Amino acid sequence: MKKLLMTALLLLPLLLCHCTQPAQLMVYPGVMPAELCYLDEVVPGIKVDLKYCGNDNFVGRPIDGYTTGKRAILRKDAAAALAKVQKELRAKGLGLLVWDAYRPYRALLDFYAWSETEDDSTRSTFYPNITKRGIYENKYIGLSSEHCWGVAVDATLINLRTGQELDMGGRHDLLDERSATEYAGLTPRQQANRRLLRDTMAAAGMRNYSKEWWHFYVTPLGICHRYDFPLSDTLAPGTPARR
Repeated sequence: MKKLLMTALLLLPLLLCHCTQPAQLMVYPGVMPAELCYLDEVVPGIKVDLKYCGNDNFVGRPIDGYTTGKRAILRKDAAAALAKVQKELRAKGLGLLVWDAYRPYRALLDFYAWSETEDDSTRSTFYPNITKRGIYENKYIGLSSEHCWGVAVDATLINLRTGQELDMGGRHDLLDERSATEYAGLTPRQQANRRLLRDTMAAAGMRNYSKEWWHFYVTPLGICHRYDFPLSDTLAPGTPARR
């Protein structure tokens, strides 16, 4: 079973992106890879609340890789896209609230280890209609993620004047059919808010994952790099990933 899991970990990145070569696992202790950046340096003032740094997530505790920093990190092209989104939204009195960005690869392993435990304490809030196995079977969480490549972000809309989140018809990481971007049970206002977020992101080159209205990513081309360094708010500038 473990051998099959490791094979899946190696092959899935090829299936989930436009990579021309297998994803490499890049570990950068204490430095920021040159192709990545702190999001707040590219989009000053952007609101960030990284959910996996605390207890308000589907696991119910801080996730491995998120315990030593709270600043969002992204690949520079993804951060530039969010800058365009923020500028477009600001003209409407709105802005982004970011819940997740770069995700250390070790976090995926932590998710999987949790899924094999008997702890179901967060089920009523985050996955009320499926089992832990169903989380993977329904592709809400996987053994690979654009987040680990630094090209994905989880985000919602906020009112810049009040700081309040817009009504999107569901919370972050609600692992349920209600989280589909085009879920039929939304009110007209909720539907309009989801589409505004999706369309503004799309105009800046970020694609939506249809099962999760909050998840957007820049399509990675060429060689994919999975990163596995823990978040830190004071990473020193590093060198580009090896190719």
